[in-house]
Amino acid sequence: MTEQSRPWYIKKRFYAGIILLVLALLLAFNYQSVKHTLRETGKSVIVYAEHGNPWLGGLILGLVGVGDSSFLSLPEGNDFLIVFFSIIHPSMMPYFVLISALGSVIGSLILFYMGRKGGGVFLQKRFSPESVERIQTWFRKYGIWAILVPCIVPPPMPFKLFVLTAGVLHFRYSRFILATALGRIIRYGIWGVLAVLFRDYIKYFMHNHLLKVGIIILAVIALACLGGYFYALRKRRSQRAEAAAAVPVETK
Repeated sequence: MTEQSRPWYIKKRFYAGIILLVLALLLAFNYQSVKHTLRETGKSVIVYAEHGNPWLGGLILGLVGVGDSSFLSLPEGNDFLIVFFSIIHPSMMPYFVLISALGSVIGSLILFYMGRKGGGVFLQKRFSPESVERIQTWFRKYGIWAILVPCIVPPPMPFKLFVLTAGVLHFRYSRFILATALGRIIRYGIWGVLAVLFRDYIKYFMHNHLLKVGIIILAVIALACLGGYFYALRKRRSQRAEAAAAVPVETK
């Protein structure tokens, strides 16, 4: 198989991993200056969140929810932001939870609509036939629970795959919206309650270890991208080998 015919998502994972790896190397060679910049930036963000308008902060959470649940990938971005803003403004926690859930529902509806308008082809290109068939079986067996549970469970649960599959199977809009909203409110609500209960401990940790956590997250994301690329490449080669072995040999 040529480079041009290689699936686009394999190349996407590979290039994302390369970019993150280069950024990690640049960070390593300029560690002291980067460390100082990140620390001052983190302090500025915390100060802004403490003294800024919390209603505007909630709108930011909603926009992140729309992007993360549609075509962008911000793993657990809303979870972190809900914890962050709920620590600083505990009385506004229900608002942060609800606006994040609303944004997630809107973003999910975008994918759901695309699934209803021909997402079957995209599913076949983006995901393995085994995964698609398994999730379709779950939908036929469990109905609304096949959306509700993935809304609550954090990554690596492939939430977007469930959303697209629901659209392909022409799941009812009302049931989809209800399941998505309820699942997201439960998930974000858990994070919000935990943030309010352990506010002082988490705030102390963020003030003293936020830089270390950021570096670890970048490293994990880079390794995950590279690992996903090599896993997909290996699986693709295995499938080609199995297909070639299944072709009968012509005999004279």
